[in-house]
Amino acid sequence: MPQRRAAARGRLRLWASFAWTVPLYWIAIFPQARRELRAWERRAATIPDPELRAHALAKLHTEGLTAEGAAAFAIVAQAPACRHVVRLCVALEVIYDYVDALAEQPVADVLANNRALYGALGAALAPGAPTGDPYRHHPRDDDGGYLQALVETCRAALMRLPAAAPVLPALRRCAARAGEAQSLHHAAAHGREAPLACWAASIEPAGSGLAWWELAAAAGSPLVFYALAAAAARPGTTEKDAVAVEQAYFPWIAALSWLLESLVDQEDDRGSGEHSYVGHYASPGDAALRLTTIAERACADAARLPRASRHRLLLAGTAGMYLSHAGATCEDARDGADAVRRTIGAPLGLLLSTLRLRRRIARLRLGRRSAADA
Repeated sequence: MPQRRAAARGRLRLWASFAWTVPLYWIAIFPQARRELRAWERRAATIPDPELRAHALAKLHTEGLTAEGAAAFAIVAQAPACRHVVRLCVALEVIYDYVDALAEQPVADVLANNRALYGALGAALAPGAPTGDPYRHHPRDDDGGYLQALVETCRAALMRLPAAAPVLPALRRCAARAGEAQSLHHAAAHGREAPLACWAASIEPAGSGLAWWELAAAAGSPLVFYALAAAAARPGTTEKDAVAVEQAYFPWIAALSWLLESLVDQEDDRGSGEHSYVGHYASPGDAALRLTTIAERACADAARLPRASRHRLLLAGTAGMYLSHAGATCEDARDGADAVRRTIGAPLGLLLSTLRLRRRIARLRLGRRSAADA
């Protein structure tokens, strides 16, 4: 009986949080996220090199929904700093998407190129440090200062957050981990999977029981950045608090997010030859079982954080972001998608409906843009 009452109180808090934060997102956070994205689109359109310009614009046009999701972490922030969290999260996601596109291009030294490009993440979270040259192993580099502007925007927004100093060590750890994970992940598409497996096994938290590809997925997810950015926006956050957020999101919540992305991208990954995390499962049924376990642990970790109901909503929103993708209905993905949907439960259903509508709107906007360009 006490457990039942506690569960009922938890559901009530979750729905109360949903009723409060959804209007907050659409009224205050979403409009700013869209303004930030439009500003970066205008900046990307001025990139001198046509290939770099095409990559930057394509990512902004196709991945805008992901940046909107990153901005949603501002629901955990304290109001005065909310706008700085939105700016930081959107710019970080734009960096992530842009360098991800460049890391997929053929170059002479794949791993060196990847590490240099993903070094922009570390630079964005290291105010005052030398930025280096992220294009030093890439055949093209004339971006008109686009990537540097993103880095400087992140730095400026981060330093406006009241608890930036105690959160910075955790942010830098996450940036280093994500940069290496993504660098090795893209190199794995060129027949270099063993280094990724070896490295992922070396970062396993004691007793997690996660497979190496699940750990690699967790390390590559940018979700931890956004949670830490929100923590930095709350005065009084300590370095110990930042570690607690980092450990709550890595590995379980982060693993779920990147495995879901891999799940819905299976067909695209097969077509492009990109390394697939979920491709390591023996069958779709095996993937569904593991995703159920990972989703259960993710929910439990979110529930242990301060403002737990908001972190649960962010977890549901992240899952909804991927489950609203058309790839979630493909035969290989259906079992896993259904398993996660059942495990996370309410209010994922309502979020899914909203996110499917947002995807339709984004497709219509992209179609109109393509017609205008033609």
